Amino acid sequence: MANFVSNMRKLPTKLIKKGAAGSSSPLVVKRARILNDKSSFHVKEAYKALRTNIVFAIPHDGAKRIIVTSALAGEGKSTNCLNLAISFAQTGAKVLLVDCDLRKPNVANLLNIQSTPGLSNVLANLNTIDSVIVHSDYPNLDIIPSGDMPPNPAELLGSAAMQETLDRLSEIYDYIFLDTSPINLVTDSAVLSKMAHGIVLVVRQGRTDKESVAEAIKKLSFVNANIIGFVLNGRLTDVKMGQHYGKQGYYRYGKGRYYGRGYYGYGYGRGYGYGYGRSYGYGSKAYGYTKKSEPAGTAPAKDKK
Repeated sequence: MANFVSNMRKLPTKLIKKGAAGSSSPLVVKRARILNDKSSFHVKEAYKALRTNIVFAIPHDGAKRIIVTSALAGEGKSTNCLNLAISFAQTGAKVLLVDCDLRKPNVANLLNIQSTPGLSNVLANLNTIDSVIVHSDYPNLDIIPSGDMPPNPAELLGSAAMQETLDRLSEIYDYIFLDTSPINLVTDSAVLSKMAHGIVLVVRQGRTDKESVAEAIKKLSFVNANIIGFVLNGRLTDVKMGQHYGKQGYYRYGKGRYYGRGYYGYGYGRGYGYGYGRSYGYGSKAYGYTKKSEPAGTAPAKDKK
């Protein structure tokens, strides 16, 4: 099983919008992490390496269908799925990104496009496939947003209509990326895995615990899903046993020990639940932008009495 590493860049201060209380906008944070001409060298190289690994991991003729998911919420699966799609589109391949997270979609917000009509409308036979495809600003990259929020996401994604939709899209595109709900929260990714050629699991440094990853692998293995690798998401610096790339510091492919400073991330708080197929709510501390400035492995200072 291949190990994939994605190193997200630190958000420039000038891109952070301040709200009424002086807090950062999480949507601005996410959009700033989308690949563009100003993305740092090591970020671009990380996605190129990830792209190459995926190409060799799926030696399949015709269109490749790739699911991108995570164990829990807030680990960066949608951003990484979009950046992966952009990276593949840069090679000249025809790429489609489908937002299959019918409970809490995020792709439309990242790209600032309408979320409906979309996939759910096609599966419910309310719209045609052609009418929901959105041509993005990125060459060779099209988007199908999530559509209206249905009461039965898992049933729709596992239906014959979904299989037929993917088969028709496979006649048009070279790569189809499917952004799905977190595997440990709902069964959508497991249900959809039978229609995909591989699954990439996103984990976040300093956020995802090994028990959650083990549970995600267990659930995907139970349905015989093809887990082709992982994305380690989060800012990594001060790498030991690494190689130097560009002016951004150190970065290493493969195994290694990473020590992070100045780690930036956005968290959704605690408390996960889902009901009636509408959402898998993120708890009371929703959309909080967090900053950790202590080196990894440093014990927190004890409170002085």
